Amino acid sequence: MGFNGVAKVGDDMENRRDFLKKTIGTAALGAAMRDRQGSAAGRLAWPGPIGLEMYTVRDLFAKTPKDILKEIAAAGYREVEAAAFLPMNLSVADFKRAVAADGLSSPSGFLDTPKSTDDWKKSLEQAQAFGWKYVVVAYAERIGADGWKRFAALFNECGKLSRDAGIQFCYHNHMREFEKLGDTTGYDILLTRCDAELLKMEMDIFWITYAGVDPFPYFQRYPGRFPLLHIKDLKKGFAGSTTVFPPDSGPNPFAPVGQGKIDWAKIFAHVGQAGAKHIFVEQDRTDGAPLEAIKISYDYLHKLRV
Repeated sequence: MGFNGVAKVGDDMENRRDFLKKTIGTAALGAAMRDRQGSAAGRLAWPGPIGLEMYTVRDLFAKTPKDILKEIAAAGYREVEAAAFLPMNLSVADFKRAVAADGLSSPSGFLDTPKSTDDWKKSLEQAQAFGWKYVVVAYAERIGADGWKRFAALFNECGKLSRDAGIQFCYHNHMREFEKLGDTTGYDILLTRCDAELLKMEMDIFWITYAGVDPFPYFQRYPGRFPLLHIKDLKKGFAGSTTVFPPDSGPNPFAPVGQGKIDWAKIFAHVGQAGAKHIFVEQDRTDGAPLEAIKISYDYLHKLRV
């Protein structure tokens, strides 16, 4: 029995080792497959709330503002970016109540571009009434390098006033900011001459793409400077410009998000570096009903993974 007993114990040990090898191997293989599947599926491109820029539905909103806010919420959006100059047929207080009633919030909004600090002090009263954490301005004219330098000086002062009011001052680009002005551009002048804490950017991905400029070098050179992003797509086959806006009629370069040529997975792979805190879908013109377009954009972003 002694020999047979030892031999049996040895056989049992060999069997156990084989079993463990197979079990561990199978578990490791399963884990590897899960990892591979997880990386293939990726993570949600934007796990936070998706917002809508109200300019997209401006005509509808002017007629039936409360109904349109309900439609925006029903499409899945949880934030809206408003503008003090958009016709609302609502008081600011009623707007805030309607937004909250539909489960929405409005963290940011547009004001007219300031001409002076006195001008901006009055504008900030509007921003405070809306309860915005970010206030955004934009400029669409060609003003040359000296004009952008004057804006940079003014924006630093407006940024201080905004900071003192508990609001972050931001600038929204179109395409003319990227026009070559010698060895620089208007956008670069603002980024280099304005204090990084006093002026943040709301980068509009459509317009920088329309200008033929890659947004990623800006994210790399100025990390954390872009807390707000405008998300809208450029149709394939459209040649852009740094000087000429697309016409209000005729061929429409704007597309729902995911139906144009912008690589959104690549964009969202860099939003952490950009410092993005809020994103807002916007479509200046739609081929069909605006409410259908915003639903297409939301559904695409809601499922997008990187």
